[in-house]
Amino acid sequence: MRKPAALALLAFAGAAIAQAPVVSKVELQQCGVYESKVERREDDTQSGSGKRTIVQDNRLVNETSRIPARVGVKFGCHVVLQGAPAGELAPFRAILRLPPGAWKEQLSGSQAYNIGEGGHVGYTFRSAETLARGEWTLQIWVGGRKLAEKTFLVVPD
Repeated sequence: MRKPAALALLAFAGAAIAQAPVVSKVELQQCGVYESKVERREDDTQSGSGKRTIVQDNRLVNETSRIPARVGVKFGCHVVLQGAPAGELAPFRAILRLPPGAWKEQLSGSQAYNIGEGGHVGYTFRSAETLARGEWTLQIWVGGRKLAEKTFLVVPD
């Protein structure tokens, strides 16, 4: 009597594993300077700053890899996860590597988007201290794999 129950449990576990999201590719689209309206900031222990900014009306204003070093400038990319099953929520880690001499070596945070859909990943210069000129590299990691990378050059305004 126990064998059918055990087999049913194994079949259920196999079905659950088969549905786990698999990200095969990450596309970085519409990279550049953005404008948005800040809705709120919330605590996020996974973020390099300890905060996550929730925005609305995020809009690309200049598709470019040259970013002006000015307080208030927002930059980043629209991130689209490709894989299966479509529509399934898949976690990833965004790492922003800063130029030598910046106040930090890197910033990072965990996020999740639905496969096949997208969302914005970026950074806002909030103070003069954060205006490190040079190459800033955005990387998207899924598991232990780096699946996308985009380098921005922060230049004098």
